[in-house]
Amino acid sequence: MVGVFAMCVCVAVALTAVQGAIGARVRTPKPRAHARKAFAAFPIPPSNGKPDAITAGRDGNLWFTEGAANEIGRITPSGRISQFRIPTANSTPFGIVAGPDGNLWFTEYSANKIGRITPNGAIREYPIPSANGGPNQITAGPDGNLWFTDDPNGIGRITPSGTISEFPLPMPKSGPVGIAPGPDGNVWFAEISGHRIGRITPSGTITEFPIATPESFPNTITRGPDGNLWFTMGANKIGRITPSGAINSFAAPTSEGSPLGITAGPQGALWFTDTNNSIGRITPSGKVSQFPLPTEEVSPQAITAGPRGTLWLTELYGNAIVRVEPRLLEGCVVPTLLGKALARAKQLLRRAHCGLGIVGNPYKLKGKLVVVVQRPAPKTVLPAGTKVSMRLG
Repeated sequence: MVGVFAMCVCVAVALTAVQGAIGARVRTPKPRAHARKAFAAFPIPPSNGKPDAITAGRDGNLWFTEGAANEIGRITPSGRISQFRIPTANSTPFGIVAGPDGNLWFTEYSANKIGRITPNGAIREYPIPSANGGPNQITAGPDGNLWFTDDPNGIGRITPSGTISEFPLPMPKSGPVGIAPGPDGNVWFAEISGHRIGRITPSGTITEFPIATPESFPNTITRGPDGNLWFTMGANKIGRITPSGAINSFAAPTSEGSPLGITAGPQGALWFTDTNNSIGRITPSGKVSQFPLPTEEVSPQAITAGPRGTLWLTELYGNAIVRVEPRLLEGCVVPTLLGKALARAKQLLRRAHCGLGIVGNPYKLKGKLVVVVQRPAPKTVLPAGTKVSMRLG
């Protein structure tokens, strides 16, 4: 454990907040047809919004940020999307969370502001007193306030009435990103550059816990169903920290990815997005499973639990919001193996919960062999463990 730090710069912000009731665009896009029935993707109009964070609102809808479009989005459980323009241009909205007042609160990274949007779309903005900051993610604290990370080196608190307090971190350039309420009445955060997990009390006392894994790059963090905090790591691992500061890590089953967003969700588990174009599930005991997304190279980002046991995630490059039915995930969705080497094909089959069947011509040809025929066809949905046969050439 590295030191304890208590220092507060408290400023009651003069409410020079910008009031904006911006007209909403409302559309109901048709979901992309996915063979894998656990997923339903809802494209965001226009095609370059680049959704990032997402959270469940107290109104029963899901709310998300669109960094490139400078908007806040709302999607109903049935997929109806509304978008609300932020008054400050090029503000780069990033984190978003449901507040204790029934509104949604979000960060504006480039504008150095905190925003509030009502369920009907009225937006108000609150400038952060310190210059040159970049508010990142935001959470509802156990004390009834909103807490946010502030790049490069601070934690902020804003009351529902708009008063902002700032707490510098002990170590410079720590890069705080993820933030979440803990079971102990404190707020916990991840320092992506400092390779530490931090804890801040409601009064502003900060304690930091270094992560033993080199180059760990902790990113997002959430409270788990087991009373611990769980976080994603750039070292292709999921981390767990107890309220007393004991840290464990669990490796993801595939080597080429990097977990990003994480949330507590259905089945008493934690769910996360991964840069290898998949979502993952980790139980409190540390068992990890991963499920590939039906569409390639969509860059899944944030993930949150939604109504009726669903999960919702954002696709940065797919420019879509995706609804996931976890109960439908446990099956074999045959991956595309054509043109893949045998080692890669085996890896794809494992990730898709399929078995390896007959492999034809594995030794008869010289040079690098790739799959030229596969049975069953790609995207066929079958019971978990179903064997897929292939011929190499």
